[in-house]
Amino acid sequence: MKEYKVDFKKSDKISSLKAPLMPLNEYMTAHKGLVIPCHDIIIQYNSGALLVRRNVYTPKDILWPIGGRIKRGVRIEDSLREKVKEECNLELEDVRELGHVRMFFRTEPFEHGKGTDNVIFMFFGRGKGKLKLDKFHRDPTIILPKDYTQRFRKSLHPYVRDFLDLAIKRVK
Repeated sequence: MKEYKVDFKKSDKISSLKAPLMPLNEYMTAHKGLVIPCHDIIIQYNSGALLVRRNVYTPKDILWPIGGRIKRGVRIEDSLREKVKEECNLELEDVRELGHVRMFFRTEPFEHGKGTDNVIFMFFGRGKGKLKLDKFHRDPTIILPKDYTQRFRKSLHPYVRDFLDLAIKRVK
């Protein structure tokens, strides 16, 4: 993804835009009224594609890639690397963008009744290190290319399936 800086001096860094996480009550209000930009990644790990189940919304209890909100003031790939390290303890190599989507969920984590509205940038990359999920994820599933079509494809959410169709060809 191309990233541009506007109105920056040559010496200015985008990290000057970093901000701490919003207080929860403010984020709840923002979540109710804004589209939330996110990034997900299908990670090649142990010769397959890593998917997990999330313990929290959204989406809860279905096979899904690692990912989440883009961090403010951080290049998207760096934000993604930080998110991957936090969620599954892996380092990324050979990161490539696969595309982007608009995702609507009826569910949301704050019971405000407005659901979740995301723009999600999907990536593929190779994971290195020892897989260790954080408390928000469980059931790491490695989908081998030889098993994808017959065992997994039909049962996956269309978002996951559409991008895994692209990513599984890159798994070595």
